[in-house]
Amino acid sequence: MSDTQDFPAETRAAEVTPEALAATLAPEAPAVDDITPILEERAAALARSSDDDETSGETISIVVLVVGDERYGVDVQDVQEIEPLDKLTPIPGTPAFWAGVVNLRGSMYPVLDIERYLSLPATAAENPKVALVSRGGLSVGLLVDEVAEIRKVRSSEIGPPVADGSSKAEVVRGVTPDMLSVLDLEALLADPALVVEDNAA
Repeated sequence: MSDTQDFPAETRAAEVTPEALAATLAPEAPAVDDITPILEERAAALARSSDDDETSGETISIVVLVVGDERYGVDVQDVQEIEPLDKLTPIPGTPAFWAGVVNLRGSMYPVLDIERYLSLPATAAENPKVALVSRGGLSVGLLVDEVAEIRKVRSSEIGPPVADGSSKAEVVRGVTPDMLSVLDLEALLADPALVVEDNAA
């Protein structure tokens, strides 16, 4: 049985249709003298609707990655597949947080050691995994200890990142009430520290 997991795109929230919008309009054009109270009523209704949306909150699906004693979340739409770590090829001359490259379905991908990148205490996972993530045309394997689950999180529940003095705090979008750190994949992949300069003569 393969450990590969394919994750479907997240179902988007239903959008307001033209028909639904038209249904909120008055069936007959009101007289000029009556238009002001109607507009005020509609404005109040829209305000109530906005408050309700903020209360319910948008729900996103998160893949939970385990790295040592920490847990990190990545939007399921950014995860292409999960594979057991196999035949990792180190690349000399690269920063220590680049574990090497790996062949996934016939294509080579660089593998980022999240533990080293985030300066976490070193651990030794028995069966490490590679989570292939993509954003902005870039695809990178994230080396993690385990993939725990896929869970739904309300955007409104993601609070600001914990100020722990980490030099990589900008790659964390925020933290859930149960201390799941949600990664900002776009910021992570845009980190200049990940660029490997070619110093060949």
